[in-house]
Amino acid sequence: MRPDMTFRKIQRGLGLVTVIFMITVGALLSAGMASMMMLGQKSVVQSFQSARALQAAESGVQLELSKLIHPQVIDGCAALDNASNTYNFTAAGIRGCSASVTCEVSPINGVDYTTITSIGRCGGNAASLETASRRIRVRTVRP
Repeated sequence: MRPDMTFRKIQRGLGLVTVIFMITVGALLSAGMASMMMLGQKSVVQSFQSARALQAAESGVQLELSKLIHPQVIDGCAALDNASNTYNFTAAGIRGCSASVTCEVSPINGVDYTTITSIGRCGGNAASLETASRRIRVRTVRP
């Protein structure tokens, strides 16, 4: 017995359409996953640079506090009421980062307070997505 020829004519080319559809769906899924992975990698880089910028800002504050506490140092906040310094770090972990530190002395109720503001920056140029900056402000009684 011979199969019906009209049924075969209707099915002709259906396998090709199915394969093309499956390849297209697979390509779209692959492109979507690749895009999500790239966004995830950029997020990790930004988080890493942000942590490094925070460390650079904290290091800048600590350097100025050290100068302020030790009277034999005549530099930075200890020397001037309104001073500013920039530190470029070469230590492992924050290599390539910098901290811009400013000091302001303000009397409050007869007591001199020193406000130290440090802005840590890490990464490429300012327009780069891999650049991060963090600001820390510390107020202490001037010794």
